[in-house]
Amino acid sequence: MRYFKKVCSLGAIAAVCALAAQTVSAEEFNANIFFPPQHPLAKYGYVEWAKSLEKASEGRLTAKVFAGTALLPPRSGLSGVRDGIAQVGYHAGTYTPAELPISNSIQELGFNYDDALTAMVAATDFNMTDAEALVQWKKAGIVYGGGYSTPPYNLMCRTPIRTLADVKGKRLRTAGAALSRWVESVGAVPVNVPSSEMYQGVEKGTLDCAVNVASDLKSRSLWDVAKHTTMAPLGMYWSGPMWGYNPSYWKGLSTADRQLFFDTQSEALAALYVGYNAAIDEALAEAKEHGVTVYEPGQDILDSIASFAKGNLTNVYKTAREKHGLANPEALLGRFDQRTQKWAKLFADVDRKDVGAIAKIIKAELYDKIDPATYGVN
Repeated sequence: MRYFKKVCSLGAIAAVCALAAQTVSAEEFNANIFFPPQHPLAKYGYVEWAKSLEKASEGRLTAKVFAGTALLPPRSGLSGVRDGIAQVGYHAGTYTPAELPISNSIQELGFNYDDALTAMVAATDFNMTDAEALVQWKKAGIVYGGGYSTPPYNLMCRTPIRTLADVKGKRLRTAGAALSRWVESVGAVPVNVPSSEMYQGVEKGTLDCAVNVASDLKSRSLWDVAKHTTMAPLGMYWSGPMWGYNPSYWKGLSTADRQLFFDTQSEALAALYVGYNAAIDEALAEAKEHGVTVYEPGQDILDSIASFAKGNLTNVYKTAREKHGLANPEALLGRFDQRTQKWAKLFADVDRKDVGAIAKIIKAELYDKIDPATYGVN
């Protein structure tokens, strides 16, 4: 319990520290994610994964999952794990650009890839094996355990959006600099707020559109306030860890138990990819019952996205160098692209609905090649 005592003594909120200390025992640890439990990222990355880990460890590794903002607000995911309030946690890197310059630089490419499975595993591979990325995580004070990727973002709005004329002047919730630049390029207004605040923003009219994955119509009940959804492919999001480990907690685990984390995370990543796509299909199938009209984007919207993605390749290097302070972004982003090409080949023939087949590839080609005896320990 030494890391709880340290953070509480430094002036963290007493109630949170007390809750954390009371709920963690030798066998139980806190796992935090700010999405609601029915959201795919929480459901497959934490709720279902925790069950698999407990079963695989025969009860030794039991996660007390905090979903929503019960333990930590969205912007505190990184510091909460680093300080030991949670031993494992999700964090959206957009909220801490100064601490995660590499993660935010790579996220600038969100418009330039369209395969969530490849992006998810490439991000995991890159962050766990690239020397420069590993230095970032050590400086940030966590051990990176695995990544994620959303499917492409869409528009969930108060009014119909079918053409660029419909978008102009609208206030759109954004995540990441690249998405904000596209919003500005079409004459709309980017509003950078956590995804947990989208419902309230659309309901109260401070947002005209929530920009996120269409599954949020159901998982976050956006269909109650956003009656118009446009399936414009507005990039994917993968910045930050799906599982960040508190260093003291990770070092205190046996090598065998660290291996169980890796094994169960291989399956969780596969389940997340398959489950996320299924959640989108389910939400869209039920949307009409909730008064939601779903539109395909007009050709001018699609053309603007394609043009932006092409030009974005120039902007990503400038942003990485000037905003995030990277000395050689061309080399770093090139290494990330190499990972995406590698995983695109590995997944070329896999059944995209077969969780077991996808997990087998992730385990064999990634996690089995990382030594749990030394990773994140030194």
